[in-house]
Amino acid sequence: MKFTNILFPVDFSERCRAVAPFVSAVAKRDGASLTLVHVVEPSVMWYGAVETTCVPEMDLARLIAAAEHRLVFFADESFSGMDTNTRVESGDPATCIIDVTRSSGVDLIMMPTRGRGRFRAALLGSVTSKVLHDAACPVWTAAHSDEPGGGYSAQWRKIVCALDTTDDALRLIHCAHDLNASNGASIHLVHAVPAPAEAGLEKYLDHDFELFLKDSARNAISVMQKETGTDFPLCVETGKISSVVAAVAQRDEADLVLIGRGVLPRVAGGFRTHVYAIIRDVPCPVLSI
Repeated sequence: MKFTNILFPVDFSERCRAVAPFVSAVAKRDGASLTLVHVVEPSVMWYGAVETTCVPEMDLARLIAAAEHRLVFFADESFSGMDTNTRVESGDPATCIIDVTRSSGVDLIMMPTRGRGRFRAALLGSVTSKVLHDAACPVWTAAHSDEPGGGYSAQWRKIVCALDTTDDALRLIHCAHDLNASNGASIHLVHAVPAPAEAGLEKYLDHDFELFLKDSARNAISVMQKETGTDFPLCVETGKISSVVAAVAQRDEADLVLIGRGVLPRVAGGFRTHVYAIIRDVPCPVLSI
């Protein structure tokens, strides 16, 4: 799997700077074009009892000009020797990122998570959440921690692929195979059988039934691997999906977790919850496709 057009949203934060080496590594590896985008958020002013958005044109123009200068400096500093494009937009950050993605043929978005405040460990930033929800292309997100960039390789040498047993898992296995072929990455598949309380099966999930579910999952994924011509090692465990994936990623010292947005087990509820939870819990970046 190679990418040709990478978009890197830049907000000039320390977390953003920490992600830059990973963006550079992927762009260089794939020979991809790289676009840096910064979004200026117009201030909102309130008049009387009527809510009115008022953006002084001169102030906005000055902010955009300053951001353009700062973004060029950031590109020279963080991507020295690379041919980068820079864009400054104004408006809602997530909306602007998605608009640029659609209009420019972007096939990968790379961005840090931006949880804030006392619940930082439990939340994704609203911009990251909306981009994950709306983007049609793959999205790479940095590890959701206060110290992004430590311990894992920017070259994606060890990849954990979390998948379910639906037909769409074939797509993920194909992607994992492509990453194995193009990067020489080792691939470890992982499937989580939801814990009884999570799946609402407390009355039915005795030990024998749990073994049945695990065997069924192994058999289904084995058939998919034969269809894709792969023979990646597979781990099937019972438990909370994000916790199982995080534990395997931790044990394998993974550089990347590969997941699908929308293909995790339906029995356990809405898939967005699992995508966000995996990104929050795993100790390395996540590539969601």
